Amino acid sequence: MSRSHASHKKFNCADVEKLAQRYIDNQLDEEEKRLFDEHLEYCLPCDKKIQFEFKLKEIVKSKAREPLSNNYSSEKIKSFLENLH
Repeated sequence: MSRSHASHKKFNCADVEKLAQRYIDNQLDEEEKRLFDEHLEYCLPCDKKIQFEFKLKEIVKSKAREPLSNNYSSEKIKSFLENLH
């Protein structure tokens, strides 16, 4: 893709949805990140979704560092995970 053509490209909500996890994990190339950030500047629903995903990732990371207390059984954890779907 030529640079002039790339400068006219914009991401839509479907692009953001498809690339969200790579964005959160900082795995987009420069152009993808630029287009992603530009979309978030004007699309409040996508921006809110990405902010939620960042917060969720931080919560999961912090909880993963905490030792499980005795009141957590593997059955409770399994049930919780099954209910996510």
